[in-house]
Amino acid sequence: MKAKTTRILITGAHGQLGQALLANLPWLPEFSPSRLRMEIPEASLVPGSAVKPRSAIAPGSAIEIVALGHQQLDLTSADLPERLSEINADVIINCAAYNAVDAAEQDMAAAMALNAEAPERLAIWCRQQGAWLIHISSDYVFGNVFGNVFGNDLGSVFGNVSGNAAANMLGNAPRALTESDVCEPLSLYGQSKLAGEQRLLKANPGALVLRTSWLYSRFGSNFVLTMGRLLTERPELKVVADQVGTPTWAEALARLIWQLLIWFHLKPEKSAVLSGCFHYAAMGQCSWYLFTKEIAEQIAKPQCNSVPSSQAAVPLQTASPSQAALQSQATLHSPANPAPITPGCRITPVSTAEYGALLNRAQAPRPAYSALDSSALKDAMAAMPSAFRCYLPKDYPSPIWLSWQTQLALMLSGLGASSLG
Repeated sequence: MKAKTTRILITGAHGQLGQALLANLPWLPEFSPSRLRMEIPEASLVPGSAVKPRSAIAPGSAIEIVALGHQQLDLTSADLPERLSEINADVIINCAAYNAVDAAEQDMAAAMALNAEAPERLAIWCRQQGAWLIHISSDYVFGNVFGNVFGNDLGSVFGNVSGNAAANMLGNAPRALTESDVCEPLSLYGQSKLAGEQRLLKANPGALVLRTSWLYSRFGSNFVLTMGRLLTERPELKVVADQVGTPTWAEALARLIWQLLIWFHLKPEKSAVLSGCFHYAAMGQCSWYLFTKEIAEQIAKPQCNSVPSSQAAVPLQTASPSQAALQSQATLHSPANPAPITPGCRITPVSTAEYGALLNRAQAPRPAYSALDSSALKDAMAAMPSAFRCYLPKDYPSPIWLSWQTQLALMLSGLGASSLG
């Protein structure tokens, strides 16, 4: 089979998903790994990234990757179309976003510039040049679709139970949200993300929007790394229990995207593999409280007592629903050798209102329920010809369609540290 060259541009390469994409480069059975060419400026690599630039080993390489952060490619700049033409990518994966949820309430212009206007400009360029655009969106585009899911009294929902009993009570939660559910974002951040989806798909119906939720990974700062640190430092954590969604491992999302890109690369005629809006999240749902409890149980078994509350009363900067507390520059001890959790550490559930009072500052509103149903995307990918699928090492299970608990275990166990190549 004669190799074809597909040039892929990753924007927002310094973020969680950008780093996860670079750390999970696929192994193609049709091409020797040595034929993979990457065009990644040294300056765009995040310190500690597992990826290093490789020079082109063979002319006409199979895949070329250009991974750029904000400093290398400002999506809000006036000369964006010219810069894109210089790169001349066949596929653009837009991981760049304005994620400061609370700050957006005071700076809507900045949020709109990066979350709405930039995706529209990318979409227009891709349509004109015949390139495929994959854009990442958020569960924050939803409001309280099902009203106040748990009512005003957390005690009536959780009582004084913990562990599996509290988890089982989520069985009364609504069904996961589908792509056809009405979007009524509660925050200005959510409005900017929804505007980006709408403007992008209007400008380029062949583009693909992937909505995801509660992303975490071994990269950067995120809820899992932050809680892993705080569990070793504090005698008590107060965590929101009246917001429910689906924690999603960024490296699982990265592998899903690579499968789509391989399909695109191997198609006889390069064209969009999927278009429109699809959801991707891990399987299942939980509250931030139950998520924290699971983190505690997995990284330092049974040393942490737990009591349910609505939202974690941890004085951290707020962030998107998929990245609460991401503003904290926290790091977790090595998953293979975690620090011991503080003996008697208590995880207490609090309500969103109680959490806001503890912060003593204004917060942007968050959806009470934003678990995403990924079945439409799973069905669409099931139709993918087997010859086009991404092959993983036999000793590494594909994490894409696993439960959120299993994805978390893979990340914390260190299995996620291996790339696909």
